[in-house]
Amino acid sequence: MLRLQAENMIDIVPRGGAFVRSPSTKILVGPTNPGIASGLELKRAGSFIRAMEAQGRKTLIRFIEPSSIIPAGEELGAKMGISPDTNVLRRYRVHLVERVPYRILDSYYLASLLGDLLGKDEGYTPLFKWLREHTGLRASRAFEKMNVRMPSTEEVRLLNISRSQPVVDMDRWVWAHDNTLFEYTHIIANAALHEYTYSYDIDEEASK
Repeated sequence: MLRLQAENMIDIVPRGGAFVRSPSTKILVGPTNPGIASGLELKRAGSFIRAMEAQGRKTLIRFIEPSSIIPAGEELGAKMGISPDTNVLRRYRVHLVERVPYRILDSYYLASLLGDLLGKDEGYTPLFKWLREHTGLRASRAFEKMNVRMPSTEEVRLLNISRSQPVVDMDRWVWAHDNTLFEYTHIIANAALHEYTYSYDIDEEASK
């Protein structure tokens, strides 16, 4: 079930069934539950893992494939605005909370900035903190586009859900304070375990 909650001050534009949200926007998916993951994790905590640990929950990152450095290729290059030959660090993994799979993440980072994280798949490295300490760049802006759909067979397996359980399909781009786009991540999340809200102003014309 998709449930939308309006508050104030934020703009959001639906495009072809997908909700495009600003960095400070949330969309509610599924029932309200104090135990589910909330949106705005990057703004508040820097990552989903840190946000959940702040709630006292035990987290685990399980890599589906070992991290690797690969050429971006045509499709990813277009999404990140870089040459297809540009090297990116790929990290393909599942986030678990209390041993429950919450989301699948397929992330790509500029290898020129984050390539030293290659092979560091054990444990958890706060990415934004590492970026600032090793490059001087600070994560400053994110843009996310999402829709809700039914899962694929592989997503059912990785998230341990039924075929009738919707998932949130999200594309995320993250920029540094110097406007360098350093991350693109494709996220597939169990909709029953996540909530996002969004808010916006109502034009005066709507009351005429």
